[in-house]
Amino acid sequence: MTRKPKDAPLQVVRQIETPDQALAIAMKAGDHKLANVAAAIGKSESYVSRMRRGMRPIPRRLVGPLCAATESNLLRQFFDLQAAMEPPCWRSEVSRLAGMLRGA
Repeated sequence: MTRKPKDAPLQVVRQIETPDQALAIAMKAGDHKLANVAAAIGKSESYVSRMRRGMRPIPRRLVGPLCAATESNLLRQFFDLQAAMEPPCWRSEVSRLAGMLRGA
């Protein structure tokens, strides 16, 4: 029986450098075995192991299931923080500035 994933403290989230590190920490903190996490998300142990070691990217579609399997939102929080820190794309900046110019 898995519990609802809990948010990690922001002090921890800010120190995470990569998605694989977030997954490894979430698994270790909850003492979650590779086999259990793999079974929970419907993937092989080797697949989860490769994601945890950074040898395979973590697909966005697996973020929710991995958070549920580890009972931690650390991975989701990491991705959210990275998205918030990304500079806006060129096209959205052009649209934003053009709108400001129109209104001036």
